[in-house]
Parts: sequence; structure tokens; C-alpha cells
Amino acid sequence: MTTHHRIHGLCLLAGAALLAATQANAQSNTTPASSVTIYGVADACIVSYKAAAGSSVQVNGGGCFYGSRFGLRGTEDLGGGMQAYFQLESGFALDTGTLAQGGRMFGRKAHVGLSGAYGALEAGRDYAPAFYLLTTVDPMQLGLGSALATLWSGSPGTASGRTDNSLTYQSPSFGGLSLRAMVAPGEQAAPLPARGGDTTGASVMYRSPTLIAGATYARVKNTTNTEADSATTVGAKYDFGTFSLAALAQFGGWEGTRTAAAPSSATAIFSRNYNSYVVGGTVKFGTNSLSATYKRYDDRTAANFDADVLSVVYIYPLSKRTQLYTGLTRLKNKRGSSYGASDGNGAYTGVAPGGASRAIDFGITHFF
Repeated sequence: MTTHHRIHGLCLLAGAALLAATQANAQSNTTPASSVTIYGVADACIVSYKAAAGSSVQVNGGGCFYGSRFGLRGTEDLGGGMQAYFQLESGFALDTGTLAQGGRMFGRKAHVGLSGAYGALEAGRDYAPAFYLLTTVDPMQLGLGSALATLWSGSPGTASGRTDNSLTYQSPSFGGLSLRAMVAPGEQAAPLPARGGDTTGASVMYRSPTLIAGATYARVKNTTNTEADSATTVGAKYDFGTFSLAALAQFGGWEGTRTAAAPSSATAIFSRNYNSYVVGGTVKFGTNSLSATYKRYDDRTAANFDADVLSVVYIYPLSKRTQLYTGLTRLKNKRGSSYGASDGNGAYTGVAPGGASRAIDFGITHFF
């Protein structure tokens, strides 16, 4: 090797070492640690539905058991134990490739926040506090046979669980206890100073390795700010190892100007005054699981439009990221009500007053 080649090689090595040292120094001294994660769920199923109007077979995607979604979430370390974070989550229908949540780009979640020793404060579109309790305790989680069929999520509307324009505070855990509180102005389109449609909610939850328990309160004003939907919800789940047991109860009522809350509607079960109950559990067979719930909806108005719902789901994992599932949910109406059985895609119609309906799902979920 010539002297020229040796000098050239040393220069290259010195340059590479200087570049590596510069990058390491920048990361350790000037650039806070940050990360962005891409994630998602692809869920699709075949649904066999039967009611008084007949039966049908459908290929559905985006909510048979889990809602199909694509998301981004990230954090940045600001120092002193404080972090900035964000989450953008888009729902879509896997069977058609269209956006869910009314065509919103980030209809499932869209928020940014700061977290530290005193908790987390975030702004954007997020779930109501009641939703977090329901989906944490409910053995059926979010899809077929979900408690959201008969328990209100605490957000405007019937079952979406999401609230626009929200400001949410999440406390740290104190011995397993934590508090979540949300406020969201309705932001009416009428000229200022219009008020109405404001949402408020709060929850307290306890978590241990074996027990989850909590209570929530939700309130949503109507557009004229004269009346409100409101509900109190309590629930608990205990894990015994190979099986778990869970129960939920909700006591609430929707304000009188709502037309969507008619007790006879197949897609809106909530009435002016109601009690709703869920009991169930999950049994594990190795990595497989069988979950079942019984739901009782007790309409406390003069119409007394009640309903009973029985749901069962079996999950068979193919890997840590892919699972097969099958399940059944059957709803029996009482005294002239005509609610429809539902899965994560919503309630099905064509139900006769006082009659029954059922949905059977066979599907696959892939997490990425």
C-alpha cells in the first residue's frame, strides 16, 4: 500500500469517527428522545343475520369484533419527566375500502397532549370516560355482543364513544386509583353567544393485577342547553387466572327533545329513563378463550320496552398477531320493543315488535 493510500484511508476513518461522534453528541445533548409508531388492525367477517323480515349473509369489515384502523402515535421526551404525545387513528371498512366514522380522516382518535408527574392533559377527539370503563370491564370488548349495545358510551350519539372538541385530564395512579375527567363545548353553529351540546364526564378507576373496578358519570346537553342526557355507570372485573367474571350496571335517561332515542327504534335502544345490566365472563383454554355475557335492558318509561341479549364469542389465535373468531348474539324484545341485534358494524334492522333477532359472525383479525 502506498503512502498516499494510507493517508487517504486514515482520512476516511477519521471522518467517519468524527461524524459518528457528532451524531451521538447531538442525540445525547441537543435532541430529545422521540418516537413515532405506525400500527393498525385489519378485521373482516362473514355475518349471518336473521330477524322477522328474513335472513341475509354479508361480508363486513371494520367492526365485526375489532374496528379496522390505521394509526400513528408518537412521543417526545421534553426533559424533567415531561413528554409531549399525539395519536391519529383512522377507521375504515375493510370490505369496501371506505373511511368509517362518517368519512372522517381520523375519525377514531385525533389528539395531542402533555404528560408528566401530575398526570396528562390532552385536546382533540377522544373517547368519553364512560367508554374506557365499559370496554375495559366488558368481556366482549368492542365487537359482537359488546356492552355498547345496551349501555351508553357517554358521548353525543348512541354508541360511538367519541367526543369532538374535548379537553381531557388523566391523573397519575395512586395505589391503583386514577381519575379521568373530560369537558367538551358543543360549539353550536348559531351566532355567538350560542351555547348547547356541551359534554362533561368523569370516572374513577381502580386497577390491580386481578381486579378492575370503576364508576363514571356522563352528561350531554341538548342543542338549546335546556335538558341533558345523563347516566351513572359502575362496573368490575376479577381475574381468577384461568377465568374471569365481570359485571356492569348503568342508570340513566335521555332528554325529552331527542327523536333518536325512541324506545321502539331498532338502532337506538336508550330511552327517557332506563336501567341496563351486563354480567358475564371469559374462560381461557391455553391461548384460546370463550367469552359470554347476558345483558338486560330495563326501559323505565310507561312503554316498558325491555330486551334481553345473550352473546357468546370464541377466539382461536393463529399467532400473536392473527386470530380467528366466531360468535353469536341474540336479542329478544319484550312488550312491543323492536331493538336489533348488533355487532361492531352497528344494529341490524327488520325486527318485528316483540320479536327476536340474531347475528352469527365468522371472522379474522390481524394486528400490525
